[in-house]
Amino acid sequence: MINETIPFSSKKDISRKSENKKIILFGAGNIAEKTSRIIDKKQLLAIVDNSANLQGITQLDVKVQDIEYLIKNKNNLIIICTTSFREVSNQLSQLGFVADKDFIISPLLNDLRIIDDMESINKEIIFSSGSPKQDNKSYGGGIYKMKIKGDEWTYEKMINGNCYGICAYEKNFVAIDSDIGIFEFDRSFNIVRSSILPEKSRGHGVFYSSTFERFFITCSYLDAILVLDKNFEIIEKIDISKKNVFYDQPMHHCNDCYVSGNSIYVSMFSKTGNWKLDAFDGCILEIDISSKEILGSIKDNLWMPHNVSIIDGSFYVLDSLKGDLLGNNFKILGNFPAFTRGLAHDGSYFYIGQSRNRNYSKNIGLSNNISIDAGILIFDDYTKVSRFLQVSPRISEIHSIEIL
Repeated sequence: MINETIPFSSKKDISRKSENKKIILFGAGNIAEKTSRIIDKKQLLAIVDNSANLQGITQLDVKVQDIEYLIKNKNNLIIICTTSFREVSNQLSQLGFVADKDFIISPLLNDLRIIDDMESINKEIIFSSGSPKQDNKSYGGGIYKMKIKGDEWTYEKMINGNCYGICAYEKNFVAIDSDIGIFEFDRSFNIVRSSILPEKSRGHGVFYSSTFERFFITCSYLDAILVLDKNFEIIEKIDISKKNVFYDQPMHHCNDCYVSGNSIYVSMFSKTGNWKLDAFDGCILEIDISSKEILGSIKDNLWMPHNVSIIDGSFYVLDSLKGDLLGNNFKILGNFPAFTRGLAHDGSYFYIGQSRNRNYSKNIGLSNNISIDAGILIFDDYTKVSRFLQVSPRISEIHSIEIL
């Protein structure tokens, strides 16, 4: 039987689990040497190692034994002292030893715990790409499914299109496509229904509010939010300002939205509507849904922000051009060397989309490492450890992420 639970430990665990037992260290070398400093040396019975070159030598005044020694000397506490702890843990389980009872991992290896956890993730996510449509399962715009299994990942385009926002809706998902408008698809990626959006609206982000039973769509070309009922019928339009009418072109570049209570929160390139003049005064704007009154911005000085969200009772947003994840009163929780867009959280990790940076010249002087790769970042905001799951550069733009 393969052990799937890695028994990481603390000094207290050693003291408690080794009571009335002898200790065997599995793995000769430096980690065993350091581990010996936190145990009672009178309890040390032997060191075991898989390497025939080390078997027979003396370390810590005991002999290094082969694996057969463990079989002949049971009812002891085995402390794994090697960075190959997962493999050794499985080896011991196959020999009949019980994790967290018969064997544990040396506390000195706890720093590797988050790495092991990261490399052991089993998760399925979906993400959207706004790149041009291509009749290929591996690249181009559309809705993709990614399977993450340990240190391997695969992805495949499930719906071809030029897709932007995605949100969960009942048992299915709803997404925005530049051609077919708003559409609903099930978990087998069958399109259930769709509805065209107004011309020159460029729907971008979408959010479903179960409180209002409405869809809220941020439209980059309208400088407005369209409100739709459950039948995809447009109920009303919430304008960001009247600049769009005066200039006859979009001025604020609205990206995504989130609804909480009676407010809608909208991320945009420019609060004042001057981003085309290189005044990127990005913000998250709060609007009262009932009165349509603009209540003000809850966060200013953002550079091309996307994916405003409330996670575990706190606001989060991606300050995309800077590559920052902001949260916990909009502190910088993580920084990444690329254009970040697409944000999800599974209770443990953040899943962040990384798009090919087309605006890298604007980042010169702000970043010393400007990535042009596309993919999915998995990030632990507590330890600051991350993984990068690269995808084809021909996917190019990632917009939204949802966890299956």
